[in-house]
Amino acid sequence: MSASPVVLAIAGSDSSGGAGIAADIRAAHDLGATLRFALSAVTAQSDRQVTAIHPVPLDILREQIRLALEDGAVGAIKIGMLGSAATVEAVASALTEYTDLPVVIDPVVSSSSGRRLLDDAAMAVFIERMLPRATLLTPNLPELQILAAAILDAAPPATISEQAGVLLGAGTKAVLVKGGHDQGDAAVDLLFQSGGDTPDRFASPRRPVAIRGTGCMLSTRIAIALASGETLATSCRSGKIQMDEWFERAVVKENAHIG
Repeated sequence: MSASPVVLAIAGSDSSGGAGIAADIRAAHDLGATLRFALSAVTAQSDRQVTAIHPVPLDILREQIRLALEDGAVGAIKIGMLGSAATVEAVASALTEYTDLPVVIDPVVSSSSGRRLLDDAAMAVFIERMLPRATLLTPNLPELQILAAAILDAAPPATISEQAGVLLGAGTKAVLVKGGHDQGDAAVDLLFQSGGDTPDRFASPRRPVAIRGTGCMLSTRIAIALASGETLATSCRSGKIQMDEWFERAVVKENAHIG
């Protein structure tokens, strides 16, 4: 492994620069990590809408992943937008030989503007092939409900812990439920681990802004920490702290409008 942690990000491109691979690159740059990436799709979008999605041809996607992983330098994998059932299957198959690498999945099931990014067929393959491969899944509250409902083929349970339990029961090793869509003065993320009794709790001040790409950056930061040899709980805690520092720097001090 190289002096700086190396992470492979498998995700889509966002033409507005707010989310996707662009956000992954920003997070890696902030931490001095090396990011290799495999594009899963090219999108046309703005802060308000997604107007077009073009999947990358599967042979190109597989070759990007193969070349990124073949020298053994990658220490963790982050997966974002996949889009289609065929893409999900291709990514799962490409990772078959790399079971030792931790995989952080940011389950991009819909855009912030509400467009569904995983149809029913893709969702079924995602649940079957990707959830058992995930070291960590990082859904926000709406994504948690969508995934739990899809697994059960019924209305999701009422509580966050029950919904997370559905995902753990489907094979993922851990679930970090992000609290950005909740209420209250603090944004609380909850880490549920298979076999654990109570979740780890990570809190930060709730920011009165909505910024695209924060989920991408958090999952990439966690993957970088895992690639550096940190435990899962420590990686989630450091990712949360780093994102809070990023908010402080980008939103409060600079009063910047980002993506």
